Amino acid sequence: MNDKAIKPPYTSYKSFETLIAELRSHDVLPDVIDRSLGLLRKRSGSEQAALIATLKWFKLIDNDGARTKLLDEYLAADEAQSNTMLKAMIEKSYSALTNGTFNLKSATTQQMTDKFREYEVSGSTLGKCISFFLAASRDAGIQVSPHVKAPTVAPTTKRKTKPNLATPITPAAPEQTQHDRKHPAKTHDDSMISIPIPIAGKDGAIILPKGMTDRQWISVVKMIEFIINNYRETMADEEAEAAEAAKDESS
Repeated sequence: MNDKAIKPPYTSYKSFETLIAELRSHDVLPDVIDRSLGLLRKRSGSEQAALIATLKWFKLIDNDGARTKLLDEYLAADEAQSNTMLKAMIEKSYSALTNGTFNLKSATTQQMTDKFREYEVSGSTLGKCISFFLAASRDAGIQVSPHVKAPTVAPTTKRKTKPNLATPITPAAPEQTQHDRKHPAKTHDDSMISIPIPIAGKDGAIILPKGMTDRQWISVVKMIEFIINNYRETMADEEAEAAEAAKDESS
């Protein structure tokens, strides 16, 4: 079996295909594939981790993220060659399923699930692992039992927290006037301005350079909205992934 420190691919097979296609479109590749790579930075933190783990699983990068000869050959291959190489990578990486000791051609969904549990995955991660394997095998021309179906992965839902009645409700901040927006409160540093943001009784603030033009203000507002929205989505993905990992460890 492959190194159990690396989980079987649990990203979507489509995401893996897309990453490979993007890598093929570049004439010059970096020596190391890591999160700082532009192709990965545009993805969420959890998807970055899942794709890097997939590359390691197939030995396309080493444990430090360095490109392997296999990756270079895979990216340079034509369609027929890449299908042949993908089949070989699957058979080698999933040897417990393909070495003849497991009847891959007639197994049931339960038998496949039990086999994947040997890779120390569970919950929704287990379902994602099986879904990837089925899609990759189909693409590589590996015959898999028609009785095996990809398990349904339940969407991650956030638990609603009950309001703490003992906590006093913070009054809403008064609406800023046009004068306030143009002349926010100053900090002790005259070169900067600080815009207070009261949130649920906690004090937050955005600190910006003094003397921005109207056009710069418009750009800043758009940039802050974009950064906060992306940060919130990334944090949600990472929290869900951390919760799933903790669940796997406890099972």
